[in-house]
Amino acid sequence: MTLTAPATHARHSRATTSILARLVRDPRCWVGGAGVALVVVLALAGPALAPHDPQAFVGRVFADPAPGFPLGTDVLGRDVLSRLLVGGRLFLLQGLVAAVAGVTAGVVLGILLGILRGPAAAGLLFFNDSVMVIPQLLLVLLVVASFGAGAIALTAAVALAQVAYTARVAYAATQRVVTEDYYRAARALGMGHASLVVREVLPNVAGVVLVEFGVRLSICFVALASLSYLGFSSGEVDWGSMIHENQGGISLQPLAVVAPVLALAVFLLGMNLLRDAVGRALAARSAR
Repeated sequence: MTLTAPATHARHSRATTSILARLVRDPRCWVGGAGVALVVVLALAGPALAPHDPQAFVGRVFADPAPGFPLGTDVLGRDVLSRLLVGGRLFLLQGLVAAVAGVTAGVVLGILLGILRGPAAAGLLFFNDSVMVIPQLLLVLLVVASFGAGAIALTAAVALAQVAYTARVAYAATQRVVTEDYYRAARALGMGHASLVVREVLPNVAGVVLVEFGVRLSICFVALASLSYLGFSSGEVDWGSMIHENQGGISLQPLAVVAPVLALAVFLLGMNLLRDAVGRALAARSAR
């Protein structure tokens, strides 16, 4: 029986309501959302809350926490709290943009490779798998060496390094979908590639994509922190450079390193909890 437009809309509305209801009942969603919201608010509002100029020398090197400096000072005598509040915005923005861009491009490529046939698709899949052999950090360094270490170049390089891995995961998930009877039936009815992707493939690979996004998001932040550690940074204050600059004094003033590490850990843990909650809600809906 063919569904009318109102019936189709009602079916999608019920599915959306079901997913939201499961998320509301899932404690992982609440805990993860609280962690992510805390760090995002800290990053966005931080520059306005910083008590000192993040570049100003306000005390002796690696001073312990004291009144006016609750997290102490860093390797150059700068206020750690001020640098923590100022440094989150750019670092989070770079990581999020890199993860979203890399995963989006990889999903599009992987789905296309999964539904298309022919020598061109096979050759592109072989090239994609060949790129995966190159270590991610080396690939990023090659791009940065060619285009510089500005914020845009760093973000683009980290995003590019995620495409091949995401494409392989999306390709494998799509391959499972195209062997199902519902996909074959839709194709036999003459549904075009675009409609097949939107109606049949994307809803059934969404859970896999969310899991992959959580993984890629963590890797993007690790990659950015690694680049800062190697001296490749945009020159702005960010949490990755804070870890690099203060690692030598961690035994003297651990908060200079622990504070940005803790902020990153809370954010990534929260994102993974949210991803897991959404993935389980989607899986429960698909199982019905």
